[in-house]
Amino acid sequence: MLTYTAGTSYPWKRELEEFRALSAQADGIEPTGWNRKRKLALIEQIVRAYRVYQQENGAIEDPYSGRERYYSTPAYAMAAAVLVKEGHADLLPSASAALTRSISAVVQGEAPDSHPDFFPVLMMRAYMLLKPFLPEQAEVWAGMLRQIEPERDYVFTMSKMNNPNRMINWNAIMISGEVLRWKEGLAGEGTEWMDRYLSAYHLTRFTPLGLYQDGPLDRPNCPLAYDIATRYHLGIMIDAGYEGECAPVLAECLRHGAFSSLLTLSPLGEIPPRGRSSQHQWNEAAAASVFASQASAALKARDRGMAGIFARAANLCFDAVARWSMEDGRLHIVRNFYPPEKRHGYEVYTNHTCYNLWTVAALANAYLCDPGDGLKERPIPSEVGARVLQMDGWFETISASVPGQQIILHTALNDPYTVPGLVRIHQQGLPGGIGPAAAGHANAGFTEFGEGETLPLSYCPAWQTPDGQWHTLAEGISSGAEYDRDAGIDPALGGGSVKLEVESEAFHGERAREHFCRNSFTLKWHGPLQGLQELRMHVLQQQGLLQITYEFEGQIQAAGAVIPLMFGDGEQQAEITCSDNRVRTEFRGAYAESKLVDSIGRVHVQDGTVASRNGLLRFARMEVPESRTLTFTVELGASTGKA
Repeated sequence: MLTYTAGTSYPWKRELEEFRALSAQADGIEPTGWNRKRKLALIEQIVRAYRVYQQENGAIEDPYSGRERYYSTPAYAMAAAVLVKEGHADLLPSASAALTRSISAVVQGEAPDSHPDFFPVLMMRAYMLLKPFLPEQAEVWAGMLRQIEPERDYVFTMSKMNNPNRMINWNAIMISGEVLRWKEGLAGEGTEWMDRYLSAYHLTRFTPLGLYQDGPLDRPNCPLAYDIATRYHLGIMIDAGYEGECAPVLAECLRHGAFSSLLTLSPLGEIPPRGRSSQHQWNEAAAASVFASQASAALKARDRGMAGIFARAANLCFDAVARWSMEDGRLHIVRNFYPPEKRHGYEVYTNHTCYNLWTVAALANAYLCDPGDGLKERPIPSEVGARVLQMDGWFETISASVPGQQIILHTALNDPYTVPGLVRIHQQGLPGGIGPAAAGHANAGFTEFGEGETLPLSYCPAWQTPDGQWHTLAEGISSGAEYDRDAGIDPALGGGSVKLEVESEAFHGERAREHFCRNSFTLKWHGPLQGLQELRMHVLQQQGLLQITYEFEGQIQAAGAVIPLMFGDGEQQAEITCSDNRVRTEFRGAYAESKLVDSIGRVHVQDGTVASRNGLLRFARMEVPESRTLTFTVELGASTGKA
């Protein structure tokens, strides 16, 4: 049998192959229940919720700003066209009107909010699906599409910007649609101009793990949302048959990136949080499409095992999105239950209508890529085995998982938007927020919050210096440069560094079985941390229990630990209880309890609330006086309480 695997240069090849062996032996995995019928129903639910906002000219109006926004209309056209293809003929006039409006907006230079670069892939998908139903209208569309001149009509091009650092995800997304336009015979040029962009500005951004580093070429800020979104779009052009000079290298980058996303997907079907647009529903919608495409590719290669793994990953992503459905069929577009008008956890550019419809368009593309219902789902990496994975490039993120649980740590010391420490705990069967699932920020960057203080917050070490002041790792160090949310921060600025050491002894017999259910690793931070020369964080991760030890090298009065606590998601509020040596949060049928192992220490819940994408957090500080070490445990589980 052929196997769908990574090339020899793939850095996590050993971990991938070890996981595959474990997945093949795993039995009794509970099916997700996401078949094609259910996926189509979710797509229909969102599309019909927005049909009521369609104007006479075909545009989709945003009810919160009272006008057409960004690429809402072509996204609606694409998703509605998939429904038409699947027999929902009543949506044909609506989808057609939206497509006509979208093409006209690009040709006439009227794309809302100056975002024409996002239109072509959505327009072309809709055009290709609708033309068999409306052949005469398709001729009109084709004539309009032939008028597009990329260097004139799009924004993120060298002719417009003359700046290599600005050839970011926008440019790649535009090219993916232009490949479709070329494949349909509607472009005046071949793919050579696309090859030049891909070679000079995009292939160079891929890390050996296949992750796309968005941001300036010399200082990428690497949001994981724009890694997955860019790979999703470039995958569309590969699936469509792009065969330009960059195709072989690009295809391997995308395959490696898909393996990396698979290995770092949480058991709740969410990609790791990092950078702007984190925890927006479209992150997982894009991931669903990436995984569905790879499932079909693996099936074509006759590797049913890997196909079943990727299919389950895609299904879990569908589930992650569907959990946030509103009563009227729309989605809460960020993972909290605040009313959309509060914009809690939104970015400055986040728009409720646009990100609902971009999400449903990505889900519709995942549906088109779907390998079908005949595949048997296989466990994903965070459901079987144990592994600690450090992302390469500028991503500065570590994922550690044991069966049913994943933790995410960030390591950069000088980035006020992505603070260091343990920032997310996800456990299978529990609500995502209980861990909690989002950190606080030293600088809100792009993000807006309806309430709560902007404060750096994660599970992280704290220490008291001889002057009586408390400090935390989450506060980081100064980079010596003014923070630029667009450009990001060079991790080397400020003098900080971090080293990961993973336990790697040999195991045999019973110890070997135990090894596949536990992780043990150490992070060592150096840098101008107030009063410290070195800070060590030892993590022992087992099913159901984390044990963390902090060791401080320096002159301090007390060792401490910061414990973030989920407090509210805009709909429900948690119950927090605290005793001398432990603090417990109960929320939506689950609990998270942190317990101080050192008997002489105390735990104090701090005043105030901290803003996070998931809502509001509070936090506790564990304190052990006259000590340079501190150990505590974190346990998550189902609660019998009413919180």
